[in-house]
Amino acid sequence: MIEHIQVVPDKCRACRRCEVACIAAHHGMSFKEAMKHRDVLVSRVQVVKAEGFRTTVRCHQCEPAPCCAICPTGALQQDEDGRINMRVQLCVACKLCIAVCPYGTITLDTIGMPDMAADNAETMAQRSRREVAVRCDMCKAWREENGKRITACMEACPVRALSMVLPDGTVVEAPLPEKKPAAVEKPVNPLEPATPLAQDAAQPPAQDNKS
Repeated sequence: MIEHIQVVPDKCRACRRCEVACIAAHHGMSFKEAMKHRDVLVSRVQVVKAEGFRTTVRCHQCEPAPCCAICPTGALQQDEDGRINMRVQLCVACKLCIAVCPYGTITLDTIGMPDMAADNAETMAQRSRREVAVRCDMCKAWREENGKRITACMEACPVRALSMVLPDGTVVEAPLPEKKPAAVEKPVNPLEPATPLAQDAAQPPAQDNKS
């Protein structure tokens, strides 16, 4: 068994936070920045909605993986542990992996930098800007860089509809959101002097000395 994500559709709200988190994790953005670009940049997880049904889909980490078997350049390869690795430098965007994916979870994304160089002087990254096939990689680089145990989509799901299944069958769920501590009223110290307002309230009304 390969490490993969499982979904509980009954919990899913189709809020698309998983999509935004995926964009943020793979494009080096904050969640807020990814929100602004979610209609332009590619998410490796997609929310699917139908009548009375909502869920998310992503690479199922197949074993054996048909996308690796059909890749003509060796860009997609599956190691002995079943993990699928992508070498973008070999991808020619032929779309064969997209055609054979039984879950429709491989898409094309553009890598490299946009053409924004001053004085028309292109950088190496801008010259190499091109389309490549992308799929859920279980946030491997993002998790290593940030010391995370779970994926970005799991972390962002507000209803904990996503969980991770490890190779040994262990299920890892996202932690419960931290509750904000309730405000604690300061206990009254009977030895402390009362406030002026409390003193005024405690004094009896003045007596009328008129005879």
